Amino acid sequence: MAEKQATVYVIDLAASMGQRHSERTETDLEYAQQYLWDRITATVSNGRKTDTIAVVGFRTDGSDNSLVHDDSSYENITVLSPMSQFLMPQIRGLQGRLQPSHTDAGDGISALVIAMDIIEKYCKKLKYIRNIVFLTNGTGVYDFDGIDDIAKQIKGQGIKLTVLGIDFDDEDFGFQEENKDSNKAKNETALKKFCEDCEGIFGTIAEAIEEIQLPRIKKTRPVASFKGQLTIGDSSSNPNSTLVIDVERYPRTMVAKPPSASSYAVASEENVEGDSLQKIRNTRTYQVEDDAAPGKSIDVGQEDMAKGYLYGRTIVPISAEDQDVVKFETIAGLDIIGFIPKSGFDRPLSLSNTNIIVASKVNDKAIVALSSLIHGLYELDSLAVGRLVTKADKPPTMVAMAPVIEPDYECLVEVQLPFAEDIRQNKFAPLDVVKTVTGKVMNKHRLLPSEELQEAMDDYIDSMDLTNVPGLNDPSLSFAQPDDVFSPLLHRIQQVIRARATNTDENRLPDINPVLTHYSTIPQELTPEEDLARLKSAADIHPVPAKAKGRRTGREKPLSGLDVTKLLEGYTKSLRISKDNAIPEFLQAVESVEQKADIESLVRQMGDIVKSIVKQSVADLQYGQALECLRVLRQECISLEIFELYDAFVKELKQFVDGDRRDFWSKVRKEKLGLVLPSEDERSTVTSEESNRFYYGR
Repeated sequence: MAEKQATVYVIDLAASMGQRHSERTETDLEYAQQYLWDRITATVSNGRKTDTIAVVGFRTDGSDNSLVHDDSSYENITVLSPMSQFLMPQIRGLQGRLQPSHTDAGDGISALVIAMDIIEKYCKKLKYIRNIVFLTNGTGVYDFDGIDDIAKQIKGQGIKLTVLGIDFDDEDFGFQEENKDSNKAKNETALKKFCEDCEGIFGTIAEAIEEIQLPRIKKTRPVASFKGQLTIGDSSSNPNSTLVIDVERYPRTMVAKPPSASSYAVASEENVEGDSLQKIRNTRTYQVEDDAAPGKSIDVGQEDMAKGYLYGRTIVPISAEDQDVVKFETIAGLDIIGFIPKSGFDRPLSLSNTNIIVASKVNDKAIVALSSLIHGLYELDSLAVGRLVTKADKPPTMVAMAPVIEPDYECLVEVQLPFAEDIRQNKFAPLDVVKTVTGKVMNKHRLLPSEELQEAMDDYIDSMDLTNVPGLNDPSLSFAQPDDVFSPLLHRIQQVIRARATNTDENRLPDINPVLTHYSTIPQELTPEEDLARLKSAADIHPVPAKAKGRRTGREKPLSGLDVTKLLEGYTKSLRISKDNAIPEFLQAVESVEQKADIESLVRQMGDIVKSIVKQSVADLQYGQALECLRVLRQECISLEIFELYDAFVKELKQFVDGDRRDFWSKVRKEKLGLVLPSEDERSTVTSEESNRFYYGR
């Protein structure tokens, strides 16, 4: 379970926050909100109820807090959002309230006390991660009387204080504001000392905004995927010589997947919370054909169905009662079946993410025993091969376990191994050796590279060598360190979601973070263009001309001088297209025809074959053949500029399959074999809306 966390954002809303400084086009408040909204939306995206947020504004036009009635020093401080889990309603409500006020009156230190009071009342004595983030431009009056006592209270409550100032000086970041106001400089110095007394974080907000541009890697508390016994030896036949160790298995690395979208519908009336979207519920029904029933089909409940397996072309049903016969019964456990040298393990054999095997935390003997096994594997430079069953009756997997010894911990790193049938071993002829049928090795051959080509290829490979390219953040490290490479898909989607959540009225999406596109271009240190041009010249590479579209007006002259197509032309004209060899015969016939009437006859024959295949298909077994015939027919009609014939046929086909073969039309729609669009033939007048209506209409 994730740790509970309570965060209070204290933000300066003085009139001075509405001004622009340091040649920025945005106000100080808008500048600070870049960091504020990034942190809030990141918390919202986690979706954890235990991550709560409160927002306090100081130097506001009014006063709304729990201490203002007892002390006038808490005036012009407003609790903009009480401590709660932030969701979209809270974001919408807060957006309208983050506006510069018409006053500079109000004390920021008193606002910190309000934030401490909110945390103390909400968290009580419970275990929470407590944070206060203070955002200000440092202007105005600050009351630093009793600041030492406040610092002790912050440390006593275990609160982590972060003070970020707009245009605050930071030597480490390399920023210093020129001609700084003396009052701001005084406040900045006092806030820095106060933050140091609290053992908090003090810095300029420019550095914080730069840091939030880097994608954040989500770290989650691992959950054990297996708790059981690791055994060495046969416990069933010889238990006295079997070593048994209580172990636990946890994930070490996991693939971070982008958030998936859900389908919603716009509600006819807004609900109580003002949300105009309603989640779509999916239902599924099963039907079988019955000529006697209305609609020629009847609904079947899921409990009345059985699994069927194809055996050749025959469906073999297996009932739920018979499923136990094919179930492979297993017992949960991790059995070591052997050891292999580390050099005998090929990295491409790994089939899974990595997991770690550690000893049970409550068993001291198991900790010592597993440590001995780990050190033994490490000293012998070997790996353990095991058979893992995480739960009873689950399929077993073969795993390889490597020892890892760190100053703080020891463990076995485990990956899944393939079974014999998972490996495809393909043999290919060598690229640098050509042999005759008698086994003689040839030194010169058209398939062997020349010395010029070999040198050009070597130079081209060397020009793309990344080992000499410096790292992104540390030039002493090599190029593309794992910590510097982020998933563009994952973080771009998250960036867009956060931006859309806080800016629903803005049509433009945010620019792509440069960090995500850094490895999408060739590094400037590499210059492979010249070597690539020399390689193309040495390899004598020529572009293949694109296939010309339009009606073919003449035949290509055969290399042999014998026009086989002309010899078969008379035979082809009189021959009808066979269903068993429809596509080759259709293409051959199309090559030989010269009159439009003959082409119309061939299109009609091909259309009849498609309908015949669909009609006679057993279930959907022959739908693939019909779709391929339909695809070839469509391509040839477009190529010959007679797409009108195809459009007429496909309309007829839709009516033909509208009865018992309606499922075939869904496959036609999936393969996009409907009406011809203007992008395929400029003479077509079919719009996208008409095409969609044709696909989905009845």
